[in-house]
Amino acid sequence: MSVMNKLKAGIQGAQKFFRPSAADALQERISGELARAALLAQPDFPERLHLRENYGKGLPERTVELLLARTSYRPGSEILDVGHANAMRCHLEMVRSLEQPRNITGMDIAAPTYDTRPYYRNSVMGDMTACPLADESFDLVWCISALEHIGMDNSAYTKEFKVGQEMMAKALREMFRVVRRGGSILVTVPFGKHEDHGWFINFGQQDWARLLDNVRADCRIHEHFFRHTFGQGWTGAPAVELEHVGYYDQCNGGAGGLAAAYLTRNP
Repeated sequence: MSVMNKLKAGIQGAQKFFRPSAADALQERISGELARAALLAQPDFPERLHLRENYGKGLPERTVELLLARTSYRPGSEILDVGHANAMRCHLEMVRSLEQPRNITGMDIAAPTYDTRPYYRNSVMGDMTACPLADESFDLVWCISALEHIGMDNSAYTKEFKVGQEMMAKALREMFRVVRRGGSILVTVPFGKHEDHGWFINFGQQDWARLLDNVRADCRIHEHFFRHTFGQGWTGAPAVELEHVGYYDQCNGGAGGLAAAYLTRNP
């Protein structure tokens, strides 16, 4: 199957799953799970993220990713949110729920599909592999399910994109450039067995290790891996348990596995 046909098939599959009424209900369920999870203390973060029993059962990885983002948030911090142009409603509701002062800048290669002003102080169009923002501008960078699309076929979102395997690593290096010394970067990607879906990849262990090898000398890394099952919902899991997990294996509207890295830049 050609890259374009894979892209079209993926979009058509997503459209079928996310019918307007189904999409609204899914977003409400994710937001509800996140609101309940926010009541749980996270004293060990970033070393560990605690998940409630049966957390996010039947829901996509955004349930875990947004909890990571919310847990990393500190009022008044300067934050860059990479890939905000097509943010899900649950993502925007999470952003709007954060305590003020809320100093969040969104950046994306595509034009936003909504009015960003209620959520973001600034909205910037730009390529993360050649970021137009100044050095050491942010205390925290969120890259939530965005990196897997960089360097892939983004024609469904914009005509202004480039394709190349090296671009994910370049984007991560740019995140390090714009984050302050001692600041942090939260990166999440779908994870399990390597799959090329044309417009994104499901990261395999080698993909993930190669990505982080580019920055290991410059930061302290806390890695987290999660797996969804219909018996338990989302739980922490060793990376090795995910090596045969494909993106659509769980029929939960998203990934069956998730990798997250909390990278703290050296002082």
